[in-house]
Amino acid sequence: MDEGVLCYGELGVDNLIRVPHLPSPELAVFPVSETYHVGGAAANTAVWLGHWGVPVKLAGNSIGLDEYGTCLVAWLGEQPALSQEYVTRRDDVVTPFCRAMVTPDGERTFLVYWYPRTPKTPLTLEMLRGCAYLALDLYGGKERVDAARIARGAGVRTVVCDVVWPEHEALPLTDIATNSAAYIRQTFPGRDVRDHALELQRVSHGIVITTDGPRPIHVVDRDGAEFSVCPPQVEAIDSTGAGDAFRAGLIYGRLQGWTLEHSVCFGAAAGAFSVQQEGAASHPVGSADVQALASTLRALPVG
Repeated sequence: MDEGVLCYGELGVDNLIRVPHLPSPELAVFPVSETYHVGGAAANTAVWLGHWGVPVKLAGNSIGLDEYGTCLVAWLGEQPALSQEYVTRRDDVVTPFCRAMVTPDGERTFLVYWYPRTPKTPLTLEMLRGCAYLALDLYGGKERVDAARIARGAGVRTVVCDVVWPEHEALPLTDIATNSAAYIRQTFPGRDVRDHALELQRVSHGIVITTDGPRPIHVVDRDGAEFSVCPPQVEAIDSTGAGDAFRAGLIYGRLQGWTLEHSVCFGAAAGAFSVQQEGAASHPVGSADVQALASTLRALPVG
């Protein structure tokens, strides 16, 4: 039985700069600290899954033979279950990175470098061999939709983050959509987040999950039934990559054969651990600890 995961999309480095407040034209900011971490939705998700012992492969944009690329390869190598077979390094590429200013409430503001112009490694059927799931981000171009189409043809279930446009080509190819309510509100001002999720589900005929920071997670299952899970209430230090940790936890639960409700609770617990530490995937927590926290959560029907 296939039990692996291919994480396809962004991989790079996050430079986290802790600041007391964001700068403005007349107000300078004096950073408190500066650290470097694994970055990119695909890489973050892969690290969490690999830490839990899931056979996981990583692919997406190329990285460079530069200092950032060398650091990234070393960090990824700390997870024995994570294969870098399809991570492409090139001497004509600058490793993508983000500079993130993180304020005391854990929120972050990004400056993104190189991701859009970095060459992408096309997804192939060979990459999907042994995989039950494809974890896909849409922060790229046509190659992302091609990846979803190949996975659908191969019978591999696809979990896509931030597929918020009802007309997006990837949505009908999505088995599970994990979206951010904040992103939906920003993209569709005035739109009711719950109504938006139901519209997405009518197109995808899959599962649509909307996280909302410390507020309840809204879930629409394949039959259109709704439930919610209130995530653990914790003090957020750095919310970078919380959605990636959630997605990893959700996939982990589905691989264990758990119910959707239990899997969402496990994902919520993983996200809660993530925001309490600096860096999206620098300090992944063991599955037993995540499970213990997840067991305190409950799914409640909506509507």
